Amino acid sequence: MSPIQPFTISIPDSKIALLRQKLALANFSDDGTPMSDDWAYGVPVSDLKRLVAYWKEGFDWRAAERKLNTLPQFTTAINVEGFGDLNIHFVHQKSGKKGSIPLLFCHGCESSYLPAFPGW
Repeated sequence: MSPIQPFTISIPDSKIALLRQKLALANFSDDGTPMSDDWAYGVPVSDLKRLVAYWKEGFDWRAAERKLNTLPQFTTAINVEGFGDLNIHFVHQKSGKKGSIPLLFCHGCESSYLPAFPGW
């Protein structure tokens, strides 16, 4: 079994700056096409612009990092047949209720385990 290692989220400033630069370079169609703001044709341009502005200027990366780092996080390698060792990131949060059933919350790039934790 692979050792379990403590984990702390630490995004380099350079990565955040690069993301903001890429978001600033986003090019949106403003040709007034009626379908450009209709979900039937994809993400409405107004929603996309709002999200890009939020991730570029409104999201506090360091506050999110501090909040996430209050959780007891770890990594370990788990061997998955056909894929080899995968480095798995997890939170080990014990229940405050005696006799609770252990739960495993997994996440991918499109989801999060945060809703499982009160106050998030």
